[in-house]
Amino acid sequence: MRLGWIAIVVAGCGGDAGSDVVGPFTGTTQRFVVDDLTLAVDATMAMAIAADLDGNGTRENHFGTITGLLASVGDLSIHGRDMIASGALASTVELVADDPTDDDSVGVTYFGADGAAATVAGGVLVSGSFRSNRTATTRVPGQAELHLPVFTNADPLRLTLDGLELDLEPDGRGGYDAILRGGLAQQAARDAAYAGLRQMFATEPQRHQTFLRGVDTDRDGVMSPAELDASVIAFLVTADIQLFDGARYAPRGRDATPDSVSLAIGFHLTPCAAGRCSAAAPEDGCRDRVRDGDETDVDCGGSCQPCAGGLACLVPADCQTAACANNVCPAPSCSDALRDGFESDRDCGGPCPGCADGRQCIDDGDCANGNCADGACGAAAATSR
Repeated sequence: MRLGWIAIVVAGCGGDAGSDVVGPFTGTTQRFVVDDLTLAVDATMAMAIAADLDGNGTRENHFGTITGLLASVGDLSIHGRDMIASGALASTVELVADDPTDDDSVGVTYFGADGAAATVAGGVLVSGSFRSNRTATTRVPGQAELHLPVFTNADPLRLTLDGLELDLEPDGRGGYDAILRGGLAQQAARDAAYAGLRQMFATEPQRHQTFLRGVDTDRDGVMSPAELDASVIAFLVTADIQLFDGARYAPRGRDATPDSVSLAIGFHLTPCAAGRCSAAAPEDGCRDRVRDGDETDVDCGGSCQPCAGGLACLVPADCQTAACANNVCPAPSCSDALRDGFESDRDCGGPCPGCADGRQCIDDGDCANGNCADGACGAAAATSR
């Protein structure tokens, strides 16, 4: 995959795109399925696939910076392939061309899922390599609805990509190594990120306690819009490029007022006339974002992790709260004699009353005496460890 990216990046550094390629597009429609998705896990990887998306002479991929930071703290999903195998991620690309090798008028459309909204982008095929109109210079921008696995143990985020820019490099097997670029409207990107964050916290509350404390500042167990807007996620999901002048698509590199988050991702395409053309099964059925196996809800219950409050169950063991009422897991409480929800210890800390000395804590606010040291409440507990 990375060798393909190198070829694409080199091919994509040859100056301005020139005049837009526009439809109507004629020829045969080739359909491909996305069978692998790669999000940047560090800054080097993010910049390897970045490009100048607003014409300011600087390569941008702020989305890659965000996923890299999530990866560094273990919060980036690593189960994209499982989601593709299960069908939870089912993205396709359609290429319309008279000649599959050399054609100066080619249309390409990226569908995040069957029936998802999308707008065709024009481009050219040269010696089998495809290059679409550029985000920074086009006046007939392509658009796509992306479905991307970002937060661990959460559904793929749905994100609208503006100014779609797509590069395809033949893989020698009838498919393509690909790079997709463009911009995400800042508020829409934040709203999607907030939904993913809430789901990640609810799915594995104990795993994300420190992160949670930085968001749920009033410690009520609810991430309010105001708290999310003041959180590190809002700080990270911040526009770095300008793609619009009001409602008009008009990228601007100088004296810009950023409105979009730059994005570049890598993926692989395999030819497939219909369906998914693969019988591969998920390696981890508890992380594939569909309800399968003996799960009582999506990726939880049965032999998978316990389900959060409000999800389906059959027996108490299916639930984080170790209770199942009318086939629904109850919400955690501060009096169920369990450490559940966002508590730091059993029925205390987080949204519950402060913990007594010696009980577990994440920060000072978890403790009745306001002192958390070495993960335990109370100075005496801290010095004894």
